[in-house]
Amino acid sequence: MATLAERLNAWFADAATPDAVGRLREPTTSEVAKAISADPSHDVTISRSYLTSLRNGSQTNPTMNVLSAIVRYFQSRDMSLPVSVSALISEPTPPGAREEKEERTETLADRQVRSIAMRAGRLTPELREHLLSIMDVLDDPRRAPKPAPEEDDR
Repeated sequence: MATLAERLNAWFADAATPDAVGRLREPTTSEVAKAISADPSHDVTISRSYLTSLRNGSQTNPTMNVLSAIVRYFQSRDMSLPVSVSALISEPTPPGAREEKEERTETLADRQVRSIAMRAGRLTPELREHLLSIMDVLDDPRRAPKPAPEEDDR
């Protein structure tokens, strides 16, 4: 699970641009703090030391205004990472998680599945264990009906 400091440092690395000799150079903490403080679109001023504290994790609870100002700075850069307040403070959805949730939602939309789940919820833990054992047997692919052998058309 990435921390605010780790995400912020990833943005600094992603905002790197080539210098005069072609080496990638991240913006310095001081440059970013000055640019944020000089931005007339908001009233946030941020010191280099406070931004450093956010980057090293010693400060972990900035205000929404500070987060918005940091986001605004990085949105003005050519970034490959998603840049938003939510991307900075929350974990991204893992690949496949959305599809899994949609599949669960579809499954639970079935009336029979909901009925089974509701009835199972009223059982004792021991009975639920027995029910799961029965379901495991029913779900065993070795118990699936075998396809009928094809007739030879010679």
